[in-house]
Amino acid sequence: MQGSATVENLSGQDWKDVELTLVSGRPVAFRQALYEAYYVKRPEVPIEVAGRLMPGVDRGGVDASDRLKAAVPPPPAPAAAPYRPQQQERNVAAPATAPPPMGASAAEQFEVTDAATQVVFRFPRPVSVTNGRTLALPIIDRQVPAQRLALYQADTAPRNPLAAIRLTNDGESGLPAGLITLYERDKAGYVAYVGDARLSGFPVGETRLLAYALDEKIVIEREQTQADRIATGTIAQGALKLSRVVRQTVTYRVRGPAREPRQLVVVQRRLPGWTLVKPELRSDGKGGVELSEGNYRITFQLPGGDQTQTFEVVQEQTQQQELRLVDGAADQIRVYAQAREFDAKTRESLTKVLQLQAGVADAQRKVTQADSERQQIVQEQARLRDNLARVPANSDLQRRYLATLDKQETELEAIAKRRTEAEKAVETTRDALRAYVAGLG
Repeated sequence: MQGSATVENLSGQDWKDVELTLVSGRPVAFRQALYEAYYVKRPEVPIEVAGRLMPGVDRGGVDASDRLKAAVPPPPAPAAAPYRPQQQERNVAAPATAPPPMGASAAEQFEVTDAATQVVFRFPRPVSVTNGRTLALPIIDRQVPAQRLALYQADTAPRNPLAAIRLTNDGESGLPAGLITLYERDKAGYVAYVGDARLSGFPVGETRLLAYALDEKIVIEREQTQADRIATGTIAQGALKLSRVVRQTVTYRVRGPAREPRQLVVVQRRLPGWTLVKPELRSDGKGGVELSEGNYRITFQLPGGDQTQTFEVVQEQTQQQELRLVDGAADQIRVYAQAREFDAKTRESLTKVLQLQAGVADAQRKVTQADSERQQIVQEQARLRDNLARVPANSDLQRRYLATLDKQETELEAIAKRRTEAEKAVETTRDALRAYVAGLG
């Protein structure tokens, strides 16, 4: 790996024999212009160019097996963008590049040290740069272990993975963030450009996944399904307490490269409060699962030969549910009374609850029926009384209306009696249901 630093002198005066120290890090720093005019800048709408990729920046991960030992903290919030005052744009010509100082061709001449929060590159000799000119200094020139792989990010490219490399910083100091240009040397010795990647701050001992191109040799189809099942059920305190297991399965059908084998790393969103059950997390750290910024990174091996393989990533969550038996919906209780996940005693208890609920419902129907019959008679009596006011006194029609009213009054008395008996039946059956449910569990 080789890297350079560009130093631009915009101080308004020449630098002569200055001590040069470059710092890579993210300190909290502010700048505020108090005497500048501010203008509201209109947002710029970029021209859309189809087919361009923008993979996310990898900031490292930890082995998911560590969750078996300690809880994983939530990912850190993204850092706020530095403050920049709004001001008028102007075209500025690029400054000329100054020649590198004598003896500055070897990057290892920099003294590189790791500070508490920064990487410090200190040039051992004074540097002179004329005002307005730029100095390019090589600061990195060392071997970095790299492993080729395919990185699948569904949000970036849903059909093909990204060609990527896994870098490991096995040096004695961290590396700064920046853009990396990647070249590949073929078997004949020719070097070709393969793509660019973004590197975040790279401390010692960590790894980074750098995506630089689309790998069209691998085709992936992704399908997501969700199902739930009853795990356990108990009756206590007048309620049926259920444990339901919700299971989300993401199936990846992968057609590998025709010739060479490939390692595939799938980025799968980690659902908060859910547990990864497939692939299984292993305490020895060999499960091929990492945690990175709210995602799982799961490794699969693809053999060569244009084979199609199927991989599943399964997450589960146990949810608690409570159903009150006295006032619970009969349709729900009927389903649970037939559930094979419950033992025979629980199913029998639920069946008895259904029978008692049916008794309450039957008595309540009789009350409702009595109210309906009474309402019909009351409406008919109102019609008859209205007609009585219009017919001649002592006429046959008047006597007929009066006889009908007398008969209806007798019917109302019978309906009232039946309703009273039905109300008592409702209370009796409901008390029996409450007593039975209270005795369960």
